[in-house]
Amino acid sequence: MRNLLRAESYFIKRDTMFKGISLLFLIASLVLAFWIGSKGGFEVANLAEPLTIVMPLSIFFYFIIPIYTCFFSTEGFEYGSIKVILASGQSRFIYITGKYLSALKIIVWWMLQFTGVFYLTYMIAALIIGNDIGNRNLNADLIQVFRVLGLNILYLSAYATLIIMVGLIIKRTASAVVATFLIIFGDFMISGYFRDAPSTWLRAVSDHALTTQVMKFSGIYVVNSQHIVLTGAKDFMEVLLIPVIIIAISLSVTYISFGKRDIHA
Repeated sequence: MRNLLRAESYFIKRDTMFKGISLLFLIASLVLAFWIGSKGGFEVANLAEPLTIVMPLSIFFYFIIPIYTCFFSTEGFEYGSIKVILASGQSRFIYITGKYLSALKIIVWWMLQFTGVFYLTYMIAALIIGNDIGNRNLNADLIQVFRVLGLNILYLSAYATLIIMVGLIIKRTASAVVATFLIIFGDFMISGYFRDAPSTWLRAVSDHALTTQVMKFSGIYVVNSQHIVLTGAKDFMEVLLIPVIIIAISLSVTYISFGKRDIHA
């Protein structure tokens, strides 16, 4: 497993797409920090406030990271490296687990890079301007930030397992990319179009869609001009169980199907 993870890390660090997306997130975090900060005068109520500002923007990760995960999951078939890895003695179980753990590392890195650069840029600009840093509601904001950050990593991991399953079943990158787009935008459409449907069942499907849950814990979900947020224990249990169930099902299907199929790279 360790050797496989090292090999995956070596591939990722030299991957042009990974470098390009990392640069994109870097530029985006810098631009957003200056743009948002300039509109509010870079005021800082407490040390965690810049992070509370950037957390709702993490919705954009759900358009980009699944696409990269798709390419990442099918590269073994595209370049034929999967046969080499399996022939070297690595089991299929280890290969799938290595792919998932590597995808998780990518998710954590991009989340920390984006939020970290935004935070440092915002705070440095505030200090240069001479704004005082307050201490109002620090504990509440810190709890909110860590909760949203952790849930984003969990939900992006759920997307990653789902896309890895699709990629390893389809094998062909072009077809897997199309399927990934359908999953991403299909989930967004289900969340948006079904929430006002006359059918109770369709509204329930919309309410339990991944996108709906992401917007709820990010604080940007609005229904009939009403701001919907997580309130009770039931909401928090629901927001945790949905991605965990998706991860468990996706990994189980991947392990079973991939373990029984012939490899044609």
